[in-house]
Amino acid sequence: MTHNPERRNNRLIFKIIFGMILSLLIIGRIPLQLPLAFTTSFVPFEVSEPAYLPIDATDQYSNLVNLKQVKLVYKNEAESLTVWATTDLGWNHVTRWDEPIELLDGSNGYYTEVDQIKIVSWQHENVEYAIDYSGNRLSKEELVKIASSIER
Repeated sequence: MTHNPERRNNRLIFKIIFGMILSLLIIGRIPLQLPLAFTTSFVPFEVSEPAYLPIDATDQYSNLVNLKQVKLVYKNEAESLTVWATTDLGWNHVTRWDEPIELLDGSNGYYTEVDQIKIVSWQHENVEYAIDYSGNRLSKEELVKIASSIER
């Protein structure tokens, strides 16, 4: 009985593709702390870090929440800032936004405070962004500056 080398190559390719898909599913389910470049290579949109970040972050990482959502985390002992980016529009289930805001580039967004967390949210080209801030130092205006500094 002769072995067909093409069939063997097809099996190898299938195993590689299956392994990659399985890895993506596992990465999406386990909240691994990863570098930004690695995390964003799995989503179909660009995610950039804020150019303006007035927090002295002692810990920063990103998570691939699922294949549509990424979060970037910057924190220290006193405060935490999380940047969310997702193509799942309307995912942020805030019951009421306190006020509309305008980012420095003229984009429209929203601001609210829920359970001592300040939230800024906006959309750009079918991607929804949000910044959640826990702490006492940063104002709404500072959060707008951070949001405006994210390249979109």
